[in-house]
Amino acid sequence: MFTSLSSLSGNLLTLYKLKQDGSYRTQQDLLHALRVEESENAHQRTLERDEINARERAREATAGNRYEIERDWRQAHIGIQVKAAQERMDRQLEESPFSYSQEEFYGIVYEATRGGTIPALLIAPFYRDDLSGQENDEGPHSFRVSIRQAWLQSEWSTDLACLDGALSRPLRNTDMDILILQRSLQDLPVVLVYGGVQSNRRVWPSLYAWNIVDSPELRSVQVSFPPISLPIIEPSHQAHATRRLAFEDELGGSTAITVGLIAEWFHLVRHGRMPRLHTMLPSNMSPERRVIAAGLAASFDVALERDRIDIVSGRAGQAAMYLESGLRQQAENAALLALTAAESGFGNSSPRASISTLRQLSSTLDSLGRTNEADRVRRLLESTARNHIFRNLGWRNR
Repeated sequence: MFTSLSSLSGNLLTLYKLKQDGSYRTQQDLLHALRVEESENAHQRTLERDEINARERAREATAGNRYEIERDWRQAHIGIQVKAAQERMDRQLEESPFSYSQEEFYGIVYEATRGGTIPALLIAPFYRDDLSGQENDEGPHSFRVSIRQAWLQSEWSTDLACLDGALSRPLRNTDMDILILQRSLQDLPVVLVYGGVQSNRRVWPSLYAWNIVDSPELRSVQVSFPPISLPIIEPSHQAHATRRLAFEDELGGSTAITVGLIAEWFHLVRHGRMPRLHTMLPSNMSPERRVIAAGLAASFDVALERDRIDIVSGRAGQAAMYLESGLRQQAENAALLALTAAESGFGNSSPRASISTLRQLSSTLDSLGRTNEADRVRRLLESTARNHIFRNLGWRNR
């Protein structure tokens, strides 16, 4: 284009000169030559412009094709991902022991346990090894009714949120099913009751709990009950039904007590609530009361370590548990520790023992034959009660 402009300016200069000293024909020839040259230049410019437009259209077409290819690939990739996610979800629902997605199952248990402030009680149907997987899944499911009713009729049934029916099938893949439940419920406290029936002759009850005690050393608890023989089938249907119901009632009762013991650990260690299960059992269950008291005594050490209870209440309660279980030496040691802590709490800024704690401690020391120490506690009790009255009347403590 620059060459054409310079040529045009040169021709105009020549034309100007010819107009001054050239002939008419010469001038006409020159004008014709100029028109021919200008036409050729215009044609050349048109070709160049068409070539540029063609390249631009080709570039746009290439970009459009690339976009369409990338769009199709993205849609195909999204479709593959959606299908894979759906297949994975279907597989999880098929393999999991509950009929919800993991998010839905967690939400249900979270709401039932008020955000994990109480444990959840899950009851799985017992697995029978003489039935196929489909027959186990479809049922009928044994022992669920007896375990659930024994729990609901117990005086400590509010210590856990019973979610019977949350598990839709027996734990046929025992360890893997438990891992799925743990992964789904994450940090929620859970007590799981499950078991198996061997050759329709023996029952193996089991219990698995996790997130009960916030401790790396005691993150989960597993209890395997001794196998129990099923009642022998008798000719009389009525007699067999009676023995079978008695068997299931016994199984449900022992399960409810064990679950209650684990719940006591949770409420003491998490919330500082004093154990009470051993006081709720009937008087004819003295052996069970002693076993429970012995199991609960150690929980006071964990509660004290986590500052859930004060040292006087903790040691006094621990002494009462040891005494209930027949461990007199351990009870005496814990009671003397409680007395020392109670006496050191008077006259300084340390929190003083409550009246109910001092009454419990004096009773424990009397039962242990430590009369002098019991009298010291009663003097503390008298001083505490007097100061309590003075505070209520607005008087200065004396």
